[in-house]
Amino acid sequence: MKNSIGISLAVCLALVIWMAAGMVSEGEGTAGQSENSATDGSSTDNRVLVEVTPMQAEEITSYILSNGSITPDREVVVRAETAGQIEDILVEEGAYVEANSVIMRLELDDRQIREEQAEINVQEKQRLYDAAANLLDRNFASQSEVDNALTQLKLAEVELERIRLEIEKTFIRAPFAGFIEENIVDVGEYVSIGNEMIRLVDNDPLVVTAHISQNDVDYLSVGTEAIVELINGNERRGQVRFISPRANESTRTFRVEIAVPNTDGLRSGSSVTARIPRRQVMAHYISAGLLTLNEEGDIGLKTIDPEGRVAFHEITIERSDVDGMWVSGLPQQAQVITAGQGFAPIGESVRMTMNDSSIVGKHHDYE
Repeated sequence: MKNSIGISLAVCLALVIWMAAGMVSEGEGTAGQSENSATDGSSTDNRVLVEVTPMQAEEITSYILSNGSITPDREVVVRAETAGQIEDILVEEGAYVEANSVIMRLELDDRQIREEQAEINVQEKQRLYDAAANLLDRNFASQSEVDNALTQLKLAEVELERIRLEIEKTFIRAPFAGFIEENIVDVGEYVSIGNEMIRLVDNDPLVVTAHISQNDVDYLSVGTEAIVELINGNERRGQVRFISPRANESTRTFRVEIAVPNTDGLRSGSSVTARIPRRQVMAHYISAGLLTLNEEGDIGLKTIDPEGRVAFHEITIERSDVDGMWVSGLPQQAQVITAGQGFAPIGESVRMTMNDSSIVGKHHDYE
């Protein structure tokens, strides 16, 4: 009996010791975990995480862009220089005519008869003058009689020339080579002096008029080559032929004319975009979505400087296409923030992950 009681007491004592040991062990473990948690909390990096893409500048041609339309080099409305009825129209609308070619005729009416009468009158006045001069040589006429005969001859010649000029004006001619855009009158119609008859256009060269800002005009000079992109995507090359010496008072832009050779019959009037080289510049090709503003409202990009801090660079957009844009103003080798820039304050240190898949090389070239 005593042995049973002793065994029971020993078992109970062992249980108490085991439980006590477990509590101590648990307490030590909890304390260790608390200590580790405190240690981890003190080493957590709370800096903003951004993605950075290394970019290398390339030399490009910066362009001045201007939208407009193609116009003829020359355009004129031919007007009647004498009165009469339209006898014939020799050229249809849309046809090409050479300079000085006859494109319409007026009825002669009595002009031919008057020309014949004037010719007879000149012959008669010439005969009278010759006779007076002969008599003067023989002292049978005075000098005043000869002078009067000469005056009458000159007047007759002037009248003949006037009639012939009037007949010539019944032949309506093209003042320069070009296309008949419109026949304004029709056969049988009567026209007076000054009435519109034909609209003629000269499409070679074609002319693109651009309006250039005062910041860009100094980059241009007469003879500068330009590229004209048509609405269908085709391109033509031309040259600057005129730069206005004075800015428009309303827009402060300068009118610039670009002459484009038209050897393949391109029609005028279509919309175009003119690209005129501005300068050679070192630039980076970026996505437009990377652009941001600083507190002053300047447009630019955020980069990582050599100390690992966020830097802001004001940029200039040199040219763009459907995929992105070329910008200047960054260091030649730049670590551009391409993700997380909205959460990265300027001047602050940040954590970085590198993205080596730069978009440089995916751009479209103009040339």
